Amino acid sequence: MRKTTAGAAAVAAALITSFTLASGGPATATTAAGSTAVSSTTSGPGLAQTDLPVFVDPAADLSANPDRANQSWYVTAQVTAGGHRYGFLAHFVSLGDAKQGRSSSSVSIINEDTGWYTKSEIIPPAGTGLSDKQGVDIHTANITWTGDAREMKLRAKVPEGTIDVTLRPRGNVLYNMGTGYFPMFGDAKYPNYEYAFPTVDTSGTLTLNGRTDKVRGQSWLDRQWGPLPSSTASGHSWAWMNLSLSNGDQISVWNTKYGKENNWATVLKLDGSQTVAEATLTPDDSTLWTSPTTGKSYPTRWKVTIPGEHAKLNVTVYAKDQELPNTGPRYEGSAAVTGTYDHRPVRGTTYIEVIGR
Repeated sequence: MRKTTAGAAAVAAALITSFTLASGGPATATTAAGSTAVSSTTSGPGLAQTDLPVFVDPAADLSANPDRANQSWYVTAQVTAGGHRYGFLAHFVSLGDAKQGRSSSSVSIINEDTGWYTKSEIIPPAGTGLSDKQGVDIHTANITWTGDAREMKLRAKVPEGTIDVTLRPRGNVLYNMGTGYFPMFGDAKYPNYEYAFPTVDTSGTLTLNGRTDKVRGQSWLDRQWGPLPSSTASGHSWAWMNLSLSNGDQISVWNTKYGKENNWATVLKLDGSQTVAEATLTPDDSTLWTSPTTGKSYPTRWKVTIPGEHAKLNVTVYAKDQELPNTGPRYEGSAAVTGTYDHRPVRGTTYIEVIGR
């Protein structure tokens, strides 16, 4: 049974209240989210149950919903194959209306030992890529992703080859802000919903340039939807990380900017307890890498601090060139984590997402 850390629900409610009050809305989580909290009992062979009141259903909400704007299915992995460490990303996003809006389908692979990197980005025709089947059912030229909260199959293509893996979520679900709901940019007119399966057993094959190797490792699957400002030209931006640490903690960290800046983290402990905490996500601008394709500059090192966890973390990308220029542009960088946590040494992995900086 998943537990709630003492005070976690109060912290989440206080943060939602402060965000809502800042926008002039009512100071209640239910009103801010526009729905009533429900108790999730999602379980499977590897998933724990929870009776924590949340705003999402981790199993049912994997399915596409035509009434939702800006739906995202996002998986990143750190795996081994052929004696090397690899990171890979597969991301499908439907922007605007699911049937009339535009979408993007992105895949990237990085050899974390050598820095070799490749990617595939496509813009599918409007209204394609998703179906009304239950669970994940995504079909594009570079991603085939099907299944449910118990087991999924993912086939992702890059110019040099394919990833063919089975994804089996286990353990506890991470609910952003403790409930699965948060006001993006601290503004209740942008109600966003996000949760993650942060521990996904991943196995299969990786084929590159004609060579096929067995894959073993872990993935982080993130599901999000909700309205956003019309374009990054409006001045909004964010940086986000999904930290998986050697002490078992898994953390979703947000830094958003749109008129004001908001920093916060949702921390999922190994025992299943979850807290919402103050955090800072600070780029090291002395390490900027400038894309020759878009001219945009991205930090390649960051510092993450979470005072409540006594966490001081250093995040460094495995290779500077990890921009996805055609589906953003944005930065999706596999990175290493080192530092201290609860006054003890810790290491880990993450992906850094930067949009609109």
